[in-house]
Amino acid sequence: MVEDSIAPQTGHIQVHEKGFWKNRTLEYAFKNDSRMSEKIRGIKHVKAVAPRIYAGGLVIFKDSSAGGEIVAIEPEQEKSITTIHKYILPGGRYLRNDDTRSIVLGNTLAANLGVKAGDNVSLVSQGFDGSIAADSFTVRGIFKCPNVGYNRGIALIPFEEAVQIFSMEDYISSFVIRADDIDYVPEINTEIKQIAGPELEVMMWDELMPEIMQFIAMDRASTHFYVLMLYMIVAFGILNTVQMSVFERTRELGIMLSIGTSRGRVFAMIITESFFITVIGVAAGLAGGALLSWYFSVYPMDFTGYQAEMELYGMTTLLYYARMKSYDFFVTAAVTLFISMIFALFPARRASRLSPVRAIRHL
Repeated sequence: MVEDSIAPQTGHIQVHEKGFWKNRTLEYAFKNDSRMSEKIRGIKHVKAVAPRIYAGGLVIFKDSSAGGEIVAIEPEQEKSITTIHKYILPGGRYLRNDDTRSIVLGNTLAANLGVKAGDNVSLVSQGFDGSIAADSFTVRGIFKCPNVGYNRGIALIPFEEAVQIFSMEDYISSFVIRADDIDYVPEINTEIKQIAGPELEVMMWDELMPEIMQFIAMDRASTHFYVLMLYMIVAFGILNTVQMSVFERTRELGIMLSIGTSRGRVFAMIITESFFITVIGVAAGLAGGALLSWYFSVYPMDFTGYQAEMELYGMTTLLYYARMKSYDFFVTAAVTLFISMIFALFPARRASRLSPVRAIRHL
């Protein structure tokens, strides 16, 4: 879900002026330092870096107009960072580096204006120097990506065109960075902060899209609660098994105590039995879990039948493969064994405290 949310437009990391992400206007711009971009590009696990210009504006077609966010991009570089080019509707195309006076619109924005690919629209905004920025553009394509907000308010234009129209000279709004893998983002973010210095702000995807982090936090909390319930079920299962074993052997335990078996040895015997029961159960569970996980790593869960519903939540990934990690197996086994041994203490303590006379008379 994280990848589906950030892939269309945001990228993994962005570098910009402090306060830019909150306001997203041309006022928050900084020098397009090629040395900085090269240093960032040289960081391990950085896949691509591209500059952008953001500006608010009005898109006009005939008697209709709609406000939107104009994003100036370098088309070929953006293909390595974002995925909007994959969502162009039939009859149109994505931007090219040699395009002039070209624009790509979100499908909701285009529908509100009554625009289709090939139509000419006018763009009105404010330049970096405070002047009026206005020009006409040909709609090259219309996209429909998983993020409904982008579809409703994003317009893409070529970077070089934006430099001229908005009088940006050598200023940009941000650098957008994509990593090889989302797991490397924190490490890359630390290195970029050292390169950018205190004057610029470096934000990771979780800061750029806090609503995703809120969803992840809720999901993790519910998952932890669910896992805790499973552990407690296992623990009480062990407790019940050992407790019944002690109860059924009360007379035998009484005889052992009466012939001189120490209470400590009785306690150790019950704990040892509990340990072996748990180890056998954990081994069987790990084997069964590994087999099931392997099956879903080869044959993924298929949600293609729920495509329309999932797109409402910004999700386009419909095949979910299981990922097997040795860490998960080790932690699950260790926690299960620990909890089971803790709960086994109660019947073991009860067995060691039996009165031999009363235990022998137990039916």
